[in-house]
Amino acid sequence: MGEVGIALSKTARRTTSWWLPGICLILTGWCANQYVSLISWYQQQRLLSEFEAMLVMGSYLLGMIPALMFGGPLADRFGRKPFTLAALAFSVLGSLALMGGWYTEAGLYLGRVFTGLGMGLAMVAVTSWVKLISPGPAGATRAALCTSAGFAIGPAISGAIVGSSQSPELAYAVHAVATLAWLLLMLTAKEEQPAVLRQVDPADAAPAAHQMRTSMANMKRFTRLVLPAAPWVFGMAATGFAVVPALTAEPGQSSLLYSTITVVVTMGMGAAIQPLIRRFNDVSRVGLLLWGLGVALAGLLLMLVVSLTGSEAVGMAASVVSGAANGILLVAGLSQVLDLAGPADLGKLTGRFYMCCFIGFTFPTLFALWRPMAHPALFIGLLAICCAASMVQVFRARKYLPGRIPQHVTD
Repeated sequence: MGEVGIALSKTARRTTSWWLPGICLILTGWCANQYVSLISWYQQQRLLSEFEAMLVMGSYLLGMIPALMFGGPLADRFGRKPFTLAALAFSVLGSLALMGGWYTEAGLYLGRVFTGLGMGLAMVAVTSWVKLISPGPAGATRAALCTSAGFAIGPAISGAIVGSSQSPELAYAVHAVATLAWLLLMLTAKEEQPAVLRQVDPADAAPAAHQMRTSMANMKRFTRLVLPAAPWVFGMAATGFAVVPALTAEPGQSSLLYSTITVVVTMGMGAAIQPLIRRFNDVSRVGLLLWGLGVALAGLLLMLVVSLTGSEAVGMAASVVSGAANGILLVAGLSQVLDLAGPADLGKLTGRFYMCCFIGFTFPTLFALWRPMAHPALFIGLLAICCAASMVQVFRARKYLPGRIPQHVTD
């Protein structure tokens, strides 16, 4: 390529530490889950029905889905920093709108939609940014850990503040101030494109662009191996912290303390297990995905016991196991995506992965619809059957892993 080749010189030095965008994931995750520990509180103190409280929680998918759908490709094209800043801004707006829930329920719904926009943009833009400035497979672990840490910190802070002050508005204000401060700091951060994207020779543009796309074989690996496991990433988290408390009490009767503990335990376990499983994270094998689905199935079976007995102790155990499943599946799934995606498709495929992950976030709302019509055990049993079916599909799709792809798959 001569003197006009790819810029691989000293100018390629990274100028941003990974933890700067990593903390953005913590803050947006905090925003995403600060409401969920307050579900029972809103039912008891603000007189929301179980369905309304669950619907408020799930309404942030209205912001999440378009952010994941369009944010990834746009971040691939225009850079990660602008969308990282937008994610933080939407998180601030989300907390401010939630504060308006004191006056009208519409504020709760609007706040959750803004929260979803912020979380969705963070998951595609910030995750890929962390990946691009981290060596090897460390990017997936770092991004997943920061996301899970935010999911655990948020409900712990909001539950503690509301438990002592009876004011969710104060909890939302604390988040808004912290996030706004970090947003101002991130204005000074520098985003640098990876060296592979800095092409200056037009003669090499077309071949380079082709090499940066995701291969057909890897797209099949994505759709047939990764996506079947994706709904259980946040499906297990949501059932662990929202459905379990509902199973241990009559609608709206679960205590704020128990609800807060289940959220913190579920998401805390999800974060804590990630560094422990890092040594077993081999993207050329299907084992970690299968282990994650197996743990998810065990968690659902424990929930089945809770649905029949109402035991809070078994419910807490179910939350622990559900959190472990969430952490394992998040690391395993995200590692596969970041490994198989071409540089030009990184944000897009990350967004599609998270879109499928958040299918599981509808489980609590579906549970609230189901409960008046039939016994909760039937709902949990149906989830267990679907989880087992996902395990079968992932096992069958192991042939699409690197080094095991037969010739006819790549044609």
